[in-house]
Amino acid sequence: MNEKHLEGLTEAQKRLTKAYATTIIGEVRTLEDVKPVDLKPRVELEIAEREITHLTK
Repeated sequence: MNEKHLEGLTEAQKRLTKAYATTIIGEVRTLEDVKPVDLKPRVELEIAEREITHLTK
C-alpha cells in the first residue's frame, strides 16, 4: 500500500491516522470523531488507499 500520504508525520501521528481509519472502516467512529482535526484529510486518504488496495486484489 502506498504511504505517501503519511510522509512528514511523526510515528505517533502515523499510528493515530491508521487507528482512526480502522475504527471508521469498522463503523466504531466517524470522521467527525477524528482529533486532532488536521489529521482528517490524512485519515480520509488512508481509508481511500485501503479501499483501492482491496478493490485491486
